[in-house]
Amino acid sequence: MMSPALSRIAQTTLLAGGLSACASAAPVPSRPAAEFPSHAALKAIEAKPAALPALPREVAVDGSWAPEDAPPVLAGDEAWEPAGAWDAAFRDAVSGAERPPRVIRALSCTARELGRFMLEHKAPPPESLRRFMSAACGSMNDVGGYAFVGGEVPPTETDEEVLARWGGGFRERVAAAIQGGAQVAGFSFERREGRAVATAVFAAEDAQFKPFSPVPDARGEVTIEGRMTRPAEQVSAYVNRGRAGVAACDVDLSVQRPAFRVICRPDPADRSAWIQLVYTAPKRVLATPFAQVLARRAGEAPVYQDDAHAGSRPVASADEFTRAVLEQLNAARASVGLRPVTLAARESATAARLAPHYFAAALGQGEKPDADVIALGLLAGWEVEGTIRGGSFVSSYSPRGLDAGRWLSAALEMPMGRLTLFAPDIEQVALGPLLTRGPDGLGAVVTGYRFHHGSDHTADVNLLLTRVIEARRRMGMSAPKRLAALEGAMKEELALVHAGASDTRSALDAVMQSAVQQFGRNMRGFAIETTSLDTLELPPELLRQRALHLDIGVTHHRPKGAAWAQYVILVVFADYRANEA
Repeated sequence: MMSPALSRIAQTTLLAGGLSACASAAPVPSRPAAEFPSHAALKAIEAKPAALPALPREVAVDGSWAPEDAPPVLAGDEAWEPAGAWDAAFRDAVSGAERPPRVIRALSCTARELGRFMLEHKAPPPESLRRFMSAACGSMNDVGGYAFVGGEVPPTETDEEVLARWGGGFRERVAAAIQGGAQVAGFSFERREGRAVATAVFAAEDAQFKPFSPVPDARGEVTIEGRMTRPAEQVSAYVNRGRAGVAACDVDLSVQRPAFRVICRPDPADRSAWIQLVYTAPKRVLATPFAQVLARRAGEAPVYQDDAHAGSRPVASADEFTRAVLEQLNAARASVGLRPVTLAARESATAARLAPHYFAAALGQGEKPDADVIALGLLAGWEVEGTIRGGSFVSSYSPRGLDAGRWLSAALEMPMGRLTLFAPDIEQVALGPLLTRGPDGLGAVVTGYRFHHGSDHTADVNLLLTRVIEARRRMGMSAPKRLAALEGAMKEELALVHAGASDTRSALDAVMQSAVQQFGRNMRGFAIETTSLDTLELPPELLRQRALHLDIGVTHHRPKGAAWAQYVILVVFADYRANEA
């Protein structure tokens, strides 16, 4: 999970004749764009009992794993058709549900790969391999649950006879799994070397996707389009690059919710690369992953490789775990030219006390809302020194032994983990470890923090201008022109906001007055306060101006009571429609 751009937007129109609409008459103090749980709220959770559910030990993968068949050319949700007695039995089992899930080929391929693994190992695969199987089969949905039945079968026994023996128990397990509210499902019956297994997989469907190729096009881009099936205020995506790098994908600002379109650029040297899509529900702070795609080079099937033993580092205590992770993380960052991160010691102590409560809630034993409160409270960084610019949060738990190297490899597998631990601008991390016995396992809640240094936001202005240019290009509209003569007034007013000598709305009004005086035209403007520029979505009425002449200014300040500093963005543009009227 991560904290996206939470924004407050104020709008002003100033007419060349001197009349104004929506302009502020008195200073309006800024409010925090993001409100985090208090330190007291975290203390209240600490006081509760925390008990983890019993978890089976995950099976280690010996070597690599590749799909049995060639991966699909297009990712999507093509319907599955039953072909045998077991297929028909599964179809009948799901069709009788109150809200039957759609059975799709991609997840049926996933079920086949799970079945192959269980025939070989007599146990389900680890979570990371299960995720790989699903993506390699062309599904964007992570498997949320599964039902299976299997065992030894005589060579002379037919599939129909096996169904007669096992079918009743399997139908009961399928019916129980459907109660979880899955929207899509897959099925496969596999039989090899005297053993058989029937596997059904189920997944939630937070979005519906247009068919697309996970192979980058001639421009090196993977474009993913779809429509959210649940309310979403923002959608963004991130792609792995190289051994441990991560990059934000472009979000097409011309596409309006609930639809979305993201453009990701994997490293051409990577045989395969994870893309992770996240969304933010309305009035929520945390962004949650809802889909993942395994991008890959043309003509090459993706291969799963369990490299968790690279840099193996057994530990016996939480303190050893923290030291080992920080040491290995900084060594890995140094190997690719990134600055080391330091440990936020006081925040880490809080995270360590909260980790058992977080995993108890996340794994189903504790109070579910506590997981979000803990994540948000740690993102706030109440005990972190410095002016926080932003943060990201990730959690990872695996019952596969007490090896800090294995844990770090797993945490860096997906883009969200890399965004928290391996982003170039992360400077401090808070680590809250959890060690379990019977089975031995390691987990941790981790928060990475970015900080403001100085007040020069030239790079941020250029970033926003580039986004406007690109969004208008995709809409078939001309590139905007900048009102360069406003630069002085913009800098002067934003400097006052940064110093706390003016408020955001007064600054916007002053810049707009200057614009009207200089250009003699009606002007419109937006004052935006946001926690992040990465996923900020600019107002559609700005992007869709027939001719766009604008200026953008950026600074930051920390409102009273805010955990983080927040960006202040002023956008002023000529209102030609008002002039024509």
